[in-house]
Amino acid sequence: MKQFTELFSICIIILSSIAENADSSLITDLCKHCDDPKLCLSSIQDRPESGEFAATTNQIEIIAISAASANASSTSAYIKEMLSREDLEPAIEATLEDCQKNYQDAVEQLDDSISAMLANAHADVDVWMHAAISAIESCTNDLESRAGNDVELSQRNEVLLKLCKNALVINKMLT
Repeated sequence: MKQFTELFSICIIILSSIAENADSSLITDLCKHCDDPKLCLSSIQDRPESGEFAATTNQIEIIAISAASANASSTSAYIKEMLSREDLEPAIEATLEDCQKNYQDAVEQLDDSISAMLANAHADVDVWMHAAISAIESCTNDLESRAGNDVELSQRNEVLLKLCKNALVINKMLT
């Protein structure tokens, strides 16, 4: 994971050195096709690298996937924090452990999506994004069908699913 982060940072630096300022109309054009255009716009434009890096559709997609990956990592940390509580009931703990595994998978799949995007392998991005969506949907299903329905985690799942689906729409537009 650390190697990927370093690789991604190097790619951002290289690409930002040749990219001009972000074309907000390009971002708007891509996001208007998403299920949640407002979330798409804010998730891309709020990323620090979007000002220097979002000059092409491929770069915008990398930022969109990166936003989803950051969200998944944050939620994984939230679940880990919940699991550290001493007062968890065994059924709730089991549900959270399953969600933690799903989120670890999702983070890896989103990172693989970024690597595929850097290689301009849109078909691979599609496969990895669908796998990440499936992992998050598994957590959602576990929360709904078993003990431990945590409202905040349910909301985080919903946001991550939207972020992933937005990135997937952008990817489909590029292929």
